[in-house]
Amino acid sequence: MEAKSRLPNAEFLSQLGNLFKKQQESGTVFLQQKRLTEFDPVENTHNPSATDLSEIQSDVTGQKYALMFRATDGATNKSKKVKISTVVEAEHLDVFWRKYSDVVKAGITGLKKKDKKKAKGKKKKAGKAK
Repeated sequence: MEAKSRLPNAEFLSQLGNLFKKQQESGTVFLQQKRLTEFDPVENTHNPSATDLSEIQSDVTGQKYALMFRATDGATNKSKKVKISTVVEAEHLDVFWRKYSDVVKAGITGLKKKDKKKAKGKKKKAGKAK
């Protein structure tokens, strides 16, 4: 189930929910969000250089960038690894972010809580030894 191209936003959210269900019993889901910058094939760079003032001024003028959302199951075998991604335009970010957070919250309900009893038990035993 490896996706090479970017999915539409609604399909990404549904596949993300499926990925959480699949990994709920044992496994990991890695999530990434980052600003999408255009690739410059001439300069072979993704990000503008720090010395280029024209790029810095365009950021100050309020140019809005799209965001890329990625998810993977973290499988070590590359042929079985599940990768999904989507691009969200700045105008649609508020609506997408609400839906995305709902899917993530629903997916992390299966997490195990940290067992704090073991840590407290070791401290009590150390205190009795004194």
